Amino acid sequence: MKKIYLSIILIVAGTAAVLFISGQKLPPIDSSGSSSSPTPSQSVFPSAELIRVENVVSDQLIESPLFIKGEARGYWFFEASFPIRIYDADGLELGVVVAQAKSEWMTEDFVPFEANLVFKKPVTATGVLVLRKDNPSGLPEHDDELRVNVRFDLDNWPVSTELSQCKTTGCSGQICSDEDVVTTCEFKQEYACYQNAKCERQSDGKCGWTPSEELVACLYSAWGASTE
Repeated sequence: MKKIYLSIILIVAGTAAVLFISGQKLPPIDSSGSSSSPTPSQSVFPSAELIRVENVVSDQLIESPLFIKGEARGYWFFEASFPIRIYDADGLELGVVVAQAKSEWMTEDFVPFEANLVFKKPVTATGVLVLRKDNPSGLPEHDDELRVNVRFDLDNWPVSTELSQCKTTGCSGQICSDEDVVTTCEFKQEYACYQNAKCERQSDGKCGWTPSEELVACLYSAWGASTE
């Protein structure tokens, strides 16, 4: 009899635990503006002492490409850049671009930045622009972001901005482009450096290799070897 009661208690406790877990909501955005999930219904503005956008305001009507400029503290950048992403109202990412500092970024002062964000046509009328602090450490306490609610000008959407995916092309996979490129098939040592490099859209909206310490070091090594 005791075993039966114990089984019933375990079943009830297990059911309650499942109901509790399934009822949890996404973590709210904290005062810094960071969150584990983009929530288009919310606009979060960090202190104006961290980052400012000059030409995009909340609920602005936008289309692709979207030119973005502003200024941010030097520690918002890493290697003179930080990512900007745009989502629709369902949280689907429509595009991403790397914003580039326009002056020396290793400072605590404000540094101007610019980016040209090209993104695909959404199916929702609203979305959110997310300017994310670059955080190479990966530690959540260093995360921060600026979110700006936007509206999409679907009635006047330019057909020419529909994006194709960036891909590696060329005979040796040495070119990053959104279309096939035919090249000659001579092999150069630096071509091997692109095998692990990231091919994606850059701040000018064009496909290209994203600079990284590994890629730069590999290229310098290959160029040095070729001149010996």
